Parts: sequence; C-alpha cells; structure tokens
Amino acid sequence: MTAGALPARSGAAKHRRSGHAARDPKRSRESAARRSPGGVLVRATVSLSLAGLAALTFHENDKIRIFEAWLAGHVITLAGRVPSAGSPNQPIVWFSDNYRQIGLVITPECTVGLLMIPFIAAAALLVWQRVPVIRPLIGLAVALVMLIAMNQLRLLNIVWFVRGMGFASGFYWGHTLVGSTITILGLASSLATFVFVTVRRRKFQSG
Repeated sequence: MTAGALPARSGAAKHRRSGHAARDPKRSRESAARRSPGGVLVRATVSLSLAGLAALTFHENDKIRIFEAWLAGHVITLAGRVPSAGSPNQPIVWFSDNYRQIGLVITPECTVGLLMIPFIAAAALLVWQRVPVIRPLIGLAVALVMLIAMNQLRLLNIVWFVRGMGFASGFYWGHTLVGSTITILGLASSLATFVFVTVRRRKFQSG
C-alpha cells in the first residue's frame, strides 16, 4: 500500500459519510412529519374519511348499481351502436335486439360496489401509515376507474353475445364464461395498478 492511497481512501470514506449525511436529513424530516401533530391530524382525517367512504359504499350499494345501469346505457349505445338506456331509479339497463327490448338487471353480485370496498379500506390503511397521502389517493382513484370500466366492458360483452347468439346461449357465454374472465382479469389488473402506484418507492441516483 502506498502513501498516496491513504488520502484517497480517506476521501472516499468522507464521500460515503457525506452521502449518508445527505440522506439522513430527509429521513429525519419524514419521521418528524409523521410524528408532528399537523401530519398526524391530516393522515387521521383522510384515513377516517376513506373508512367512512367504505362504509357508505356498502350502505349505498343500490345507488351504485343504478349508476352503473345509467352509465351502461350510454356505453352500449356508443360502443356497441345498439339503442339502449338505463331504467330510471332502477339497476336495469335495456337494449334492443331484433325489434325486442331485453333488460339486464345488475344484481348485488354483479356490481363493482362491493369490489371497491377492499381498495378503499387498503387506501385508508396506507394513508395512515405514510406521510405523503397523495400516492394512495391516486392509486385508489385509478383502481376505482379501472373497476368501473371493467364492469362496463362486461355488460357490453353480454350485449354482443346476446345479439349474436340469442338470449339463452348468448347470456351464458357473455355472462358466465367470457364475463367471468373479464372480471378476473380486470380485478387483477386493478389490484396490480393500485399496488404499483401506492407501494413502489422512487429510486434516486446520487451525483
């Protein structure tokens, strides 16, 4: 070992120590923000609000089904080019098929209302545990939109099969077989997106 190597090692050690010192204040600020009364109040307020939203979603499940029927009336008309509409104040969407009108009832088992509750509850827990509350809220919003879009695609799929194969066979294929596949894939993609947005950490590169 030469004498010239000693200052280089000392400088490298100082560089590593300075790098750690540069990161420590950020962690300290996050820890202080987590313990500060203002940060706790914000997280508690948002978390409790989300918990209340989960309870409200369960209680107002009928209104969510009515909203889905109303939305499906527009989606089927635009995407499927089929005359359709939602029945007023009822979770029913009807569409025309060879001069007939067929109604689809959105039952509690076929709505996304109950599927939303675990996502809202998970977001409430993550908000309570994390200082930046914006990421769980963004992840929740994206997941809920994906769930609603998934169920609209499922309803549109039923309409396509019924018009193409008749009511009995078309409903079986569109609702039970293909529709169940759409639900599983949509739920899995919504969950993956929610986890990716809320849990992933940003990686910073030092200069």
